[in-house]
Amino acid sequence: MAQLAIILSKYLFIIYIVFFLWNGFVAATNKSIEEKYTPALSRQHIFMCVFHINAVLILVLSQPDNIYFLLTRGLVILLFLVFAPKLIKKIYPNCSIILWNGVLFLGNIGIITLYTLNPALAQKQFIWHAAGFAAALILPAVLDKLPRLDKFGKIYIITAIVLLISTLIFGNDEFGSRNWITIGSLTFQPSEVVKLLFILYLSSVLSQNPSPRQLMTPTVLCAVILLCFVAQKDLGSALIFFMSFMVVVYIATSKISYFAIGTAVASLGAYIAYLLFPHIKVRVSAWLDPWSDISGKGYQIAHSLFAIATYGLTGAGLTRGYSTSIPVVDRDFIFSAVCEEFGVIFGIGVVLVFLMIFLEGAVGALNAHNRFLCMFCAGLTSLLAFQTFVILGGVTKLIPLTGVTLPFVSYGGTSLMMCYVLIAIIQWIYQSCVRYAQTAEEAPQQPKKRKPRKKQQNDDISLDEVLSYNKKRRQKQK
Repeated sequence: MAQLAIILSKYLFIIYIVFFLWNGFVAATNKSIEEKYTPALSRQHIFMCVFHINAVLILVLSQPDNIYFLLTRGLVILLFLVFAPKLIKKIYPNCSIILWNGVLFLGNIGIITLYTLNPALAQKQFIWHAAGFAAALILPAVLDKLPRLDKFGKIYIITAIVLLISTLIFGNDEFGSRNWITIGSLTFQPSEVVKLLFILYLSSVLSQNPSPRQLMTPTVLCAVILLCFVAQKDLGSALIFFMSFMVVVYIATSKISYFAIGTAVASLGAYIAYLLFPHIKVRVSAWLDPWSDISGKGYQIAHSLFAIATYGLTGAGLTRGYSTSIPVVDRDFIFSAVCEEFGVIFGIGVVLVFLMIFLEGAVGALNAHNRFLCMFCAGLTSLLAFQTFVILGGVTKLIPLTGVTLPFVSYGGTSLMMCYVLIAIIQWIYQSCVRYAQTAEEAPQQPKKRKPRKKQQNDDISLDEVLSYNKKRRQKQK
C-alpha cells in the first residue's frame, strides 16, 4: 500500500507544481490593480496546501511508528500555510501575493525534504520559518516610522565592515569558513546582516546619478568587503556581493562599460586568489574533474550528480532517496535531495518558482517612484537571485561549489531569517509603489483656469444703436 502511494504521488507532485506555476503565470499577467486577488492566486494556494497534505500522508505511510508525531507536526504546518496568507493581506494590503505564495511553497518543500533527511532539523526549520514570518509581519510598521533610509549611508557601511572584521577576530570555523559568531547559546552569521547593510549603502550613495569620481569610494569599500570574505574563506558570499554590486552600479549609471570593466577586474582577482589560496585550488579541481578523486575532494559533487540523475525525471519517490550519503545535504545540497526524491521535472519547477519570485521583485523595482527605492529593491532581488544561482550552479557542477544556502529551502537560522527580511522589504517597497500609483490615479485633477475675457469695445453701445445696426444688416442680406 505504501509503495503504491509513493509511486502515484511522484506524478501528483509534478502536477501540483505545474498547476502552481501555471496559476502564478495567469495571475502575473493580470495587470489590473483592482483585481489583485484573482481566482488564480486562490488556486495557487490550494495546490500548495494539497501538496503538503499529500506529502504528510506519504511520510505517515512510510513511518507508521511515528504517526502521531508526523500528523501533529503536519497539521501545525498546514494551519500555518492556511492562515499565513490571511495575515499577509492584512499587513500588506497591496503586496504581491504571487511572491508570498512562492516563498511559502518553497519553505514547505524544504521542510518536507528535511523530514525525510533529519526530522529534528525539520522541526527547528519550521520554528525559524515562523520566526522569520513574524519578523516580516512586524517590519512594515517599523519601516513606516523610520526616517528616510537613504540618509544613513556612512552608518550602513561602517557597521557592515565592523561586523566582518569582528567575524575575522572572534568568529568560529564551520564547514571550512570563518563566518560564524557565537554569543552564549546563540550562533549567527554576520554576513547575512551585511547583505542588507551593503545594499542599503549602495542604494543611498548611488541614487543621485553618480559621476565616475563618485563611484571610486563605493568601489574601494566593495573591494574591502570582498577581501574580508576571501579572508573568511567564504567565496560564495564574495561572489554574491560582487555581482549585486555590479547590478546596482549598472542601474545607477546605465553604462555597460562599467559592468565589463568590473567583470574583467573580478576575473583577474579570482585568478590571483586561485594562485594564493590552496582551498580555492581544491574547489576548482573538484569542479573540473570530480571523478579523478571521487572518494576525496570530488566526493560531494559526484554524489550530488548521482542523486540528481539516478532516478530520472520523476525521482525515486518521497522517503525513497539516499541523499543522506551526501555531506551537508541539509544545507548546501538540499536541491540534490529534492531532485532525487521528487524528480528532475519537479526540480525544474522549483527553479521556476524562484524565477517567479525574482520577476516579481523586478516588477517592484520598475514601479518604484524614486531612484533609491528602485535601486534598493533591485539590489535585494539580485542578492536572492545570485545566491540561488551560486548554490544551484554548484550542486549541478555548472560552477565551482561554494557553501551558501538555497533560500527558503535549505536548513539555516540566520540565513532563513534574513531571507524573510529581504522579502518583507521588497514587499514593503512593492506596496508603497502600488499605494503611490493609486494615490496618483485618485487625486482630483485641478480645473484649468480660464483666461479672463477681454472687455469688448461695444460694451458702452446703446440699445438703439444695436437695433439700428441689426436692421441695416438684414436689409443687406435681402
